[in-house]
Amino acid sequence: MSVGGATVVVISAGYEGKRRAHVRMAELGARLVIVDERGHWSERLVDEGVAARWLAVPVTGDADVDARAVLDLLRGADEQPDGVLTFWEDSVTVAARVAAALGLPGNPVEAVDAARSKLRTRELSARLGLPTPRAARVRSLDELYAAAADIGFPAVVKPEFGALAVGCVRVDSFPTLPAVYRMVRGVVDPEADVIFRAGNDLLLEEYLDGVEFDVDLVLEDGTCVFSSVSQNWPTAEPSFQETGLHCPPDHRRRAVRALVAFAVEAVREFGFRTGVLHVEAKSTSAGPRIVEINARMGGGPVHLIVEAVWGVDLIEAEVRSSLGLPQSLRPSRRPRCAVIDSLVYAPVTGRLATLPVAAEGVARNGAVLDVDVHTEVGEDVVGPDATFATSLAELVVRGRDLREARAISAEMLAEPPRVTAEAGGAQASLAG
Repeated sequence: MSVGGATVVVISAGYEGKRRAHVRMAELGARLVIVDERGHWSERLVDEGVAARWLAVPVTGDADVDARAVLDLLRGADEQPDGVLTFWEDSVTVAARVAAALGLPGNPVEAVDAARSKLRTRELSARLGLPTPRAARVRSLDELYAAAADIGFPAVVKPEFGALAVGCVRVDSFPTLPAVYRMVRGVVDPEADVIFRAGNDLLLEEYLDGVEFDVDLVLEDGTCVFSSVSQNWPTAEPSFQETGLHCPPDHRRRAVRALVAFAVEAVREFGFRTGVLHVEAKSTSAGPRIVEINARMGGGPVHLIVEAVWGVDLIEAEVRSSLGLPQSLRPSRRPRCAVIDSLVYAPVTGRLATLPVAAEGVARNGAVLDVDVHTEVGEDVVGPDATFATSLAELVVRGRDLREARAISAEMLAEPPRVTAEAGGAQASLAG
């Protein structure tokens, strides 16, 4: 079997920015069958010739229930897939169950479930003897107080299920706990964000110091055949909203190598054997530590960054893995370029008046890999005073080295977004 002509079922297409992944799979020759909720944007991919079929299925957030619904749907539609995958965090546990039920390649359901739940990640890591921060489940303010008394400060409140650091907040003292608890409880709302259909319990865990990295891995038969490391910039604490990253890293090489080795050890100990994984980890004063394991390819521009720097197509790697095909990776021995990924947030609360990077971002002689606009001019936004500021845009540029890439990024972001805010009944213009 080859990719060309193979039927690949995609469980949930995700947000519209993931269109590139589906287009790339179609370019590789895969016959795509997309399964998603009725009314999802991905239904248009059939008319566009990207997908062969689009099938509607209800999503409850219960992985067992949703997997049975997908299996019933595929049988009723007379679809016999050669592979099953997803690039969408919400659906990794469903995709694992569907692949297992059909006898198709994939990782063990138990491993995927443990990675999907941040609390189960901590619990399994501890049982496996991997160094891991202490953590406790929190379902009430009283339980938060009890957990803080046991774990101490600084600590991090976060949802058990989530992505993009939504609802993740650093806490440093008992008096701050009630306000943080109310704020995070308001964020982890299944009605507002479908990712919390899987559950909206919280956890409190020890704070990890140090520098954070994204470690992208490709596994084949339990062996890591490729790894890429991106170095994250400091977050806007007390929230953990990402501010940006660069690839390749310029951190101490020995520390980076130790971090990659630890990430590979952790995923193998969890039971992962195949596919593309995205591991977030920190090089701390006590050594490498896992922040979370994502049983999927990294989101956003991750695949663009890895391909630009190392010449490796993570989308093709994931498709081949889902079909049980050997990998055909030929990574560059040295970085082919350097990439800077910058995120732009609302500087204050108000209404977005201008977003210069959106207008200028595509005209830079090939230096721009991607400009992803998250908020349109005229929309209401919130600033850092609300802890979780509104994400406006993401700019990804490349240069011959990090110095050039940083200079290009700084030039393109030199003019900040402008937000108009009500001030004493008049409109005041505030620049970030």
